[in-house]
Amino acid sequence: MLINYFNCFLDEASVEGLKDFEQVRNAMIVAECVGYPFRGSPEEMAKDIIGHILKRVSSEVGLFPVVLQSNSGTDCKGEYTTGVIFQIVA
Repeated sequence: MLINYFNCFLDEASVEGLKDFEQVRNAMIVAECVGYPFRGSPEEMAKDIIGHILKRVSSEVGLFPVVLQSNSGTDCKGEYTTGVIFQIVA
């Protein structure tokens, strides 16, 4: 599943089609930033995405990211992430 961030805001259309927990459990997510980078670590970006996904699926089960690859760094404003690949686990 490809998810885009546009100037630090999640493109809700990326997660709009999700209906239930089974669709996201063990899903591989590729998230990329367009424009401004996401301010925070790769794990924080992955958790932010999972938070948006949980709004779409009605599940009380906790989902956690396992970060496989990321593009991140630090500048004068702090840590930033421009892309992350992760798997969602329960």
